[in-house]
Amino acid sequence: MMEDYTKIDFHVHYLTDTYKAFLYKHFGAKPEGYPTPQWDISKQKELMEANQITHALLGLSSPYFYAGDKEETVTSVQKNNEEIANLLITEPTMDFLAGLPLPYIAESLIEIERAYVLGAKGFSVNTHSQDTYLGDPKLDPVMAELNRHHAIVAIHPTEATSIPKGVCEDLPIPAMEFFFDTTRTFVNMALNEVFTRYPNIKWIFPHAGAFVPLLSDRIQVFFNMMDKPLDIFADMKHVYFDVAGMAEPKMLEVLLKVTTIDRLLYGSDFPHTSSAAVGRYRIKLENTDKLSKDEKAQIFYKNGAKLLGLE
Repeated sequence: MMEDYTKIDFHVHYLTDTYKAFLYKHFGAKPEGYPTPQWDISKQKELMEANQITHALLGLSSPYFYAGDKEETVTSVQKNNEEIANLLITEPTMDFLAGLPLPYIAESLIEIERAYVLGAKGFSVNTHSQDTYLGDPKLDPVMAELNRHHAIVAIHPTEATSIPKGVCEDLPIPAMEFFFDTTRTFVNMALNEVFTRYPNIKWIFPHAGAFVPLLSDRIQVFFNMMDKPLDIFADMKHVYFDVAGMAEPKMLEVLLKVTTIDRLLYGSDFPHTSSAAVGRYRIKLENTDKLSKDEKAQIFYKNGAKLLGLE
């Protein structure tokens, strides 16, 4: 018998008019080989009601705000953050994660402060901005400021700037490349000790950690060979993982071997995942025999409520 679990959604996307215009201008109608979905507050409410989601933390998807021009990038991010803040003024069941004009350091530091004034709960960033990955030392001033704020930072994968041509080109970028870039980003951050140097940042990694849990034993072997050994297992226990997408029937089992239940969060990936698919994936999680009822309640609601200060 299926149980009804109240939920907080940590992997769900907003599409402001500013963001949609930016995507169309720089990436066309099908960024990364995938059509930009339709989204508005009414669609968001319908999704939440159908899946017992009582709170949603809305963030940005991919591609990110990078125009190759500093002024356009900064202006687009500012307009986006203002627009989503205004959209949610009368929506107590929704909060938002702001964008940052990465890889521009001074401008990102300014936007961190602006975003909190606007009411942001944290920040939504892609794995990289034009090859400046989140573990890049040049981002240390941004990391230090996020650390000072004890910021929630949700990471979303994006297309790598260099992908072999003529290989799997009929497959949309999100199918495989997103998992590759999430994994690359986590390992890069671990190599540059971002998790240990900035321990107050509350990182959220998507899609059950992509390939990081599966490859962690192999990566640790190589970490042990370094002049200063690193600990990928400690890093995995430091961050949060959402279980958006097809965490069942396989990925959840591996994830549970490398982290603790209090580090897992529910995510729908709406609207890039259709309402029907969100329902199917949610039912798989509700019915899995890999988790007890209390563990499901933790993932669906309790962990998120604690992170957001709702309880």
